[in-house]
Amino acid sequence: MARKGILGKGTEFWVLHGTTPELTKLNCLKAFDWGDENYDEYDNNCLDNPDVATSDFILGKPGDGSIAIDTDPTNATHLLLLGFADSLEPIVIYAGYSDGAGVPTLTGSVIELPDTRSWSYATVSLRKGKPVTEANSLVNHTLPLRRQSKVIDEWKVP
Repeated sequence: MARKGILGKGTEFWVLHGTTPELTKLNCLKAFDWGDENYDEYDNNCLDNPDVATSDFILGKPGDGSIAIDTDPTNATHLLLLGFADSLEPIVIYAGYSDGAGVPTLTGSVIELPDTRSWSYATVSLRKGKPVTEANSLVNHTLPLRRQSKVIDEWKVP
């Protein structure tokens, strides 16, 4: 039976960061959530409308998501993510999905995404999350993520 959709396993992540732009591959994320888009609304209802109140969406507000890791102090990218959460530095995260292969390239401050796989990316800020310790589990962090932009999707065309 053919798979319908893109499998989450095999998704790879990169982060663009620093005043002199640097692109770093993130290793061993457990879960990633871009967060939902929330919209302000304004009431466009008339007083003489007896049936329903109506409204229109106006401005989109990027939502909160998260990045989950099984915290590994020997994984430099886990420490990098924890550092971003401490500094609240805005970063750009790129997700390259499992429907293909290829890595982004950085030339100066311009990122080029290969069309050999589907991509999503957005500017985000991370906040500090507490370590969670449970019996029979690895110590882990869930870092709250606040998007500073829309999520841009670039889908691979077969």
